[in-house]
Amino acid sequence: MLDTVKNISRSILRERQADGVLGLTRQKSTTLEEGMDIIQPHVFADPGELDDLVIEPKWLFAKLAMTILRSSPESYRLAVICRGCDERAVIELIKRNQIEKDRIATVGIACSQEQASVCLCQRPYPEKLDAGVAAEGVDPFQDGQIRELLMGDDGTRMEKWAKLLKRCIKCYGCRNSCPICVCIPCKLEDEVWVDTGSIPAGMIPYHLIRAFHLSDTCVACGACQEACPVHIPLLALQLSMREILRKNFGYEAGIDPERKSPVLFDFSQEPSPERELPAWIDSLKAKI
Repeated sequence: MLDTVKNISRSILRERQADGVLGLTRQKSTTLEEGMDIIQPHVFADPGELDDLVIEPKWLFAKLAMTILRSSPESYRLAVICRGCDERAVIELIKRNQIEKDRIATVGIACSQEQASVCLCQRPYPEKLDAGVAAEGVDPFQDGQIRELLMGDDGTRMEKWAKLLKRCIKCYGCRNSCPICVCIPCKLEDEVWVDTGSIPAGMIPYHLIRAFHLSDTCVACGACQEACPVHIPLLALQLSMREILRKNFGYEAGIDPERKSPVLFDFSQEPSPERELPAWIDSLKAKI
């Protein structure tokens, strides 16, 4: 699969389909222990550089791609090596006018079955699959911990979540790592939730508000959970809402670039005469 990705990336650069390819590079370290390599994101601009391209470990590029495009000339085009969750994040950023569709392309790679199992991923492959064989999706609701957290008695369930969320040290790792958390200023700094000049919302409200704000945009990448230093199972919150949207509306974030969110559609298209448009739909209208 790696050779296929390298060949596709070389063709993209040689044929000028994009000015750069965003992926991972492996470089020998000159400062760390001898023999250790450094793996880090890199924009490959020359086909010859692609000898150093690697596709492991899992790495999410959507938010970085957004930053690169914003800081580049309007004529600059970027190709991104994407797993399924990363492709979904790119699609959501396009839908929210954070990335211009004509300036980005993807090279889709499939996750292994092992990676799918680790991430409890229902769709461990991109819609546009260029390399690898699509692994079988995993039903996260068959996982013991997910079932315990989401399907227990209501009173017991709230007690468990309250205990888990109180671990939070408010490091904002979940917010900063999330490819869809792009609001400036953060909605959790809005006066609706916290008085200006005061500390942010408490641990439990913070996570519940954030979960609901991302309910129709979460792409189940697990970045929030991976970034959490106190191991709060944050992905479980999002999985429950993704499942409700799938069952009730047939909607999954990041799958159909033309499909509007059923959560915000009525607000933006047919608001009630006596109801003002909520401030939090602004990310659908203009670049933040």
